[in-house]
Amino acid sequence: MTGSRCRLALIALAATGALYPALSRAQAWLPAKGSYSYGIDYNDTFNIHHYDSHGVESDVGHTRVFTAAVSGSYSPTDRLMLSASLPWVRSEYHGAFPHPTYVDDGQYHDTFTDARLEAHYQWMDGSFAVAPYVAFVIPTHNYVTLGHAAPGRGLNEAWIGTFIGKSLDAWLPRTYAQVRMNYAFVEKVAGVKHDRINVDGEIGYFINPRWSVRAIGNWQDTDGGIGLPVPPSNPLYPYHDQLGATRYLNLGGGVAWQATNRLGTYAMYSTSIHGQNGHELDRSFSLGLGYGFGH
Repeated sequence: MTGSRCRLALIALAATGALYPALSRAQAWLPAKGSYSYGIDYNDTFNIHHYDSHGVESDVGHTRVFTAAVSGSYSPTDRLMLSASLPWVRSEYHGAFPHPTYVDDGQYHDTFTDARLEAHYQWMDGSFAVAPYVAFVIPTHNYVTLGHAAPGRGLNEAWIGTFIGKSLDAWLPRTYAQVRMNYAFVEKVAGVKHDRINVDGEIGYFINPRWSVRAIGNWQDTDGGIGLPVPPSNPLYPYHDQLGATRYLNLGGGVAWQATNRLGTYAMYSTSIHGQNGHELDRSFSLGLGYGFGH
């Protein structure tokens, strides 16, 4: 592993899933053979508005969601990394338009939600890196999925995607760019297809070998789904929180600190720029801590 790749991999391991909601330690530059890591990530999200199918904002109540995810990874070879994560979600809704489920009763409710298993392969390495991956999302149990404060969608998913990274040292010293492209095959509900497409980008700069800053962008589209809101008389109303054709563009940034060769931490902030058929991300603040072993 080159020094450049080592720095990128270490910081990326610390700066976990600001690129996507379930919080993952994965990137274009994978760790060396025999490496393994553990991490915990905490996210505080506050949603004030909802987007309808035309992107118009409306205030139908506010939600606050706290997520704590534990994760681990292991690299059996220089080109393969396996990882797993499990989030615990605590959510609350307050407003005048609750859904007819207990999660919208104005109190906080908490539960584990969806485990995620991943396998990443280092196809190309060096200043230009490509790491395709597959992942499986599996609900831990049958939790409530209808409600503003529903902790998740409770559906099985299969992902296929890739990370692509490029060192920009030739033009901007100590700078890199990274993008993730992902297609999620999501379990149908009431016979309706609602697969998901995500493209996430990141530009990072190393202030020194231990400190880095980054700007991030997250874009999502839905292949299928339904427009929101739907009236209670609609036969798909009980499933509309699962089936919404959610689209959004979020932007944010953060800082990462590699305290030692093994221990790293990060802080991130993001907010919605535009969306349809879902919650508007008013603000999201994330903190994470990762500890790694190996080369």
